Amino acid sequence: MAQRRARRELNLWLQGQSGLRRERIEPARRLLWIYKGMPQVGDSLMDLAARVLLIGRVDSVDLLIDAHLVPLYAADQVFDRVSHDPAQLAPAESYDLVLLHSASSHSLQDKLHSFRHQPFVHMHGIYTGPEFNRTLFGFYRLAQLLGIKPGTDELAHRTRPVMWSSAVDIAAIDALGLPSDSVAMSVGGVHDWRTYTRWDDVLTLLRAAGWQRPILLIGANNGAALRDRLMVSHGFDDQVIDCVGRHTLGQTHALLQRCRLALCADGGLLHLAHAADVPAVGLFAGIINPAFRLTTANRTRALYGAQRVDDIAPQDVAAAVLEQDQLVSA
Repeated sequence: MAQRRARRELNLWLQGQSGLRRERIEPARRLLWIYKGMPQVGDSLMDLAARVLLIGRVDSVDLLIDAHLVPLYAADQVFDRVSHDPAQLAPAESYDLVLLHSASSHSLQDKLHSFRHQPFVHMHGIYTGPEFNRTLFGFYRLAQLLGIKPGTDELAHRTRPVMWSSAVDIAAIDALGLPSDSVAMSVGGVHDWRTYTRWDDVLTLLRAAGWQRPILLIGANNGAALRDRLMVSHGFDDQVIDCVGRHTLGQTHALLQRCRLALCADGGLLHLAHAADVPAVGLFAGIINPAFRLTTANRTRALYGAQRVDDIAPQDVAAAVLEQDQLVSA
């Protein structure tokens, strides 16, 4: 770890960047936030959550980000321009300051290529250590850079991912006429140990308990097999609605905003639910401690499996769903 830190410091010096590093973001500045090389939806939503602290404190903020993440911020109310291509942003001299995610080679690449001479601050700097709560860290770090001290109450209410859907996305979801008391159930996943395959049993237990909320199955196409299994085993249940692979990220966010609850294993859709500010039941496992993902601003009941999310018993998930549902009704 010490060697990696030293290499990052040396690389900054060799690239002529050490003298451009700053420790504060001055008021009324034009910023460019470079967030490249972190390709996950959830990481992005957590790492960029603190941008709300910039509102009213700087003149403008643009975002340079990986192409597949651009739709998350297309309707953003903090970022003015969002692109994966530096050529689609303002000329380098238009920016007073560049905000880098870290001093890693991935973060530096676009700065060195297109914004080499601009001063910069960083969020994570040369840190290369173990996992941490990205949302909380981002708020405290950006507050430090801005020279402000947010109060405990402010942090308790604001430290969560945020996102805005476009009017087009909102209209597309409104046109579906989904039930107002729907519960979103996320199916599928990228990693087996973070993919919950026991939703069928959970839904059976919930229906047996007399719980009849409409279920919206959401997720990418990697959840198609589980979706098919659920639709077959609960085909008689017209309150199970298939939305898998049918909506963009912006539309899914708008859909989640209309839901009563979200049921998700740890992943991008759970963080999208946090950005929609919907109460959730979140499933975690292994090295991902819920404390790394949740804050007091998230209305999420966390369950944890020792190695895989499938280690969490369906009975425990169903009980947590019923408990969260009662809290929403209270």
